[in-house]
Amino acid sequence: MMAFARIASVVLLLSYAALGSSYSFAQTSPSEREAAAAAQAKRQGKLPTKGDEQYQKNALQRCERQPEGTARDACVKRVTAAGDTTTRGSVEGGGKMRTNTMQVPATDAPKN
Repeated sequence: MMAFARIASVVLLLSYAALGSSYSFAQTSPSEREAAAAAQAKRQGKLPTKGDEQYQKNALQRCERQPEGTARDACVKRVTAAGDTTTRGSVEGGGKMRTNTMQVPATDAPKN
């Protein structure tokens, strides 16, 4: 994270120097400047990316917070798309919904 902050700071400084004195940072909010710096770093290939492998690892770590047993097993199956897992939606549409159907032994079934 610190590497990204340094890259963004350097990019901001270089951007300001390139624009000259006719442009004032007071015209934009800090979040707009950060977004512009990140976009420029991405164009230059300097924006680090974790990749699918890191995302998969992070998702499996979140499954470790589930209670041991059926809940954790279901989480791992959803993340790895194992068993009877279906995926709906998209990131662009607001998120992906993964569902997994699994049989639960009668001893684990909720009692009414």
